[in-house]
Amino acid sequence: MDERFIDFCRSFGCVLDEPQVVLLLVNYTSTVGCASFKVYDADSIEINSLFINSLKNREELSYKLIKQLEKIAIDLEFSASYASLDEEDLALEIFKKLDYQIVSSDDEILIKKEFRSLGKTS
Repeated sequence: MDERFIDFCRSFGCVLDEPQVVLLLVNYTSTVGCASFKVYDADSIEINSLFINSLKNREELSYKLIKQLEKIAIDLEFSASYASLDEEDLALEIFKKLDYQIVSSDDEILIKKEFRSLGKTS
């Protein structure tokens, strides 16, 4: 992996010690957001970063990045998505609007979304 990419992602707090899908949202010459997921288990992904570097349209941009990660996960035939958040995390409300459910609430809140299957035809 390109060291410049790793340094750039680290500037947003992304940890790249495991294979991930990373999306960067760029507005002309500046990066406005970053979101990524890694494999959680054989059937699921874990969204492990979501950063928006803009106060304008923050919720809308977050929503679009999460939806795009979900689309990629579905295309890769994963059936669910997880995320771990702090109770005060502003993203919790965005995930709830996207039909994520709280599955455990210890030190961190673990949320999950089952993807709707469109059914495959042979």
